[in-house]
Amino acid sequence: MKAVILAGGRGKRLRPITDKVAKGLLPVQGRPLIEQILKNLYAVGIREFIIVTGHLGWQISDYLGDGSQLGGTIIYVEQKEQLGSAHALLTAGELIVGDVLVSACDSIFPEKHYRELIEMFKEEELDIALSLKIMNDERIKESSVVKMKEDGTILQVIEKPSEDEIISNISCGPVYIFKDIIKDYLKRVKKSKRGEYELPDAIQMMIDDGFKIKGLVSKSWIHLSNIQDFLELNFGYLRRYLT
Repeated sequence: MKAVILAGGRGKRLRPITDKVAKGLLPVQGRPLIEQILKNLYAVGIREFIIVTGHLGWQISDYLGDGSQLGGTIIYVEQKEQLGSAHALLTAGELIVGDVLVSACDSIFPEKHYRELIEMFKEEELDIALSLKIMNDERIKESSVVKMKEDGTILQVIEKPSEDEIISNISCGPVYIFKDIIKDYLKRVKKSKRGEYELPDAIQMMIDDGFKIKGLVSKSWIHLSNIQDFLELNFGYLRRYLT
C-alpha cells in the first residue's frame, strides 16, 4: 500500500505564518506535521510515499528529501493550482496503482488508528475506509459531516456543510484508504459552490453507486487549522487564555 499526502494548500487560516512557511512544515510540539504523519505511516508498514505539493512546495521537498532518512521513498508531484482535495489527488493519479492511503498534511492520528483502519479495509474487503472523528458544530462547518449506520457503513459525506446540512457530529479525518478505482470518480467531480473539486464528492458518488464504504472513529487526533490551534498545540500554557 502506498500513501499520498496532500500538502499543496496555502493554509489561509494560518496566515501570516504560511505566507513564509509551507503548512506541512509547521510544528506541533517541536516537530513538523508532515514528518510526524510520515513516521506514523512508516510504523504501520507503508514505505512508498507520494507528496502532492503546491504553495511553497520546495520547502517540503528540501526538508524531507527522497525519504531515505525514513527508510522509504518519496515522490513529489506539483499541484500547480490549488483547486481542492479531489484535484490534488488526481494530480497524483498516474502514480496510484492498487490500494492507497490518502491523508491531508494537517491532521495527525495515532499509529494505532492507522493500523486499525488498514486492517478494517483489508479484512472487510472494503472499497473505501474513512477515518472519522467527533466534532462540535462550529468545527464541523470547517471540515465535513458524515451520516453512517451503527455498523460503520457510510451513507453520506458532505464537505464544508452549511448549518442545515449538519446531520451528525461525525466528521471525516481526513484520512482515507481507497482502491484505485477512485481515479475514475475523481475525473467526474464538478466544482463545488466554493469553486473547488472536493474529494468527498467523489466518495459520495461511490456511495451512490453501491461501493462498500465504512468508517472508523478515532478518539485521539491532532488537527492544525488556524492560528488558535497553532498556539494551543505548541504553547499549552496559553490554552486558559484562548478558550
